[in-house]
Amino acid sequence: MFRLLETAVRVEPLEGEGLTNVLHLVTLADGRKAVLRQPKVARDLPKFVVPGAPEILAHNGRGDVLVEYVEGRTLADALPVSEEVWLSIGQAFRKIHRVGLLHNDVNLHNIIVGDGRATLIDWDNPGQGNPLDELAAFEEHLYLHGASLPQAFWTGYGSMPDPNLLRVHRIAGCIGWLASEDWREWEGDGTLPERKKTMVRNWRKLLAAWLADQLRTDLLTAEVAVLQHGQRPEHRHEQRGPQHGQ
Repeated sequence: MFRLLETAVRVEPLEGEGLTNVLHLVTLADGRKAVLRQPKVARDLPKFVVPGAPEILAHNGRGDVLVEYVEGRTLADALPVSEEVWLSIGQAFRKIHRVGLLHNDVNLHNIIVGDGRATLIDWDNPGQGNPLDELAAFEEHLYLHGASLPQAFWTGYGSMPDPNLLRVHRIAGCIGWLASEDWREWEGDGTLPERKKTMVRNWRKLLAAWLADQLRTDLLTAEVAVLQHGQRPEHRHEQRGPQHGQ
């Protein structure tokens, strides 16, 4: 496949929560470590040069890629982490957002942390878009792992968006994800272990429950506003009479 693999000292399966890639840890002849990522479905590689991304050592037309190995643990495995790490994660997001790029897959298994630093990995689908969509998606993935974004992240990022605006983007993103084909594809993937299928089923339940709670909260807020005003909107309309003939 790749010439570098012909002289590799060791190739071994890499444990992780990858849902769309088959992963192997490779020890090269010169002692370097690399990750061989093979997509289950062939795809094009990104055309962007991403600042701070792990170095791509080799790739082919199918989408297989041999990429620099980053020492550390995934954020999913490392939680809870220190303020120093959160600061570094915020800085990593700021670096790419300031050049107009989005990672587009900011699940916690694609963030490696160690020695007070953070690296975004698995740059399979970078693109351009609204950073609020990515920040909302990251917030959503943290929720699935029982965590939330601390102030240290926003300090590293350099600014904090309006919470209500971020919530709107998260609601829209949640609806889009729940309506996507991801769940059916994962359920039908015969190579996916049952424990991972259970994980994504739980994710879907959590997302649906969170979304229902947000919509319920909005309805209750509207009801409270009506009660505080003292009259329901339809009652006010009846008292005023029709307006079209005036």
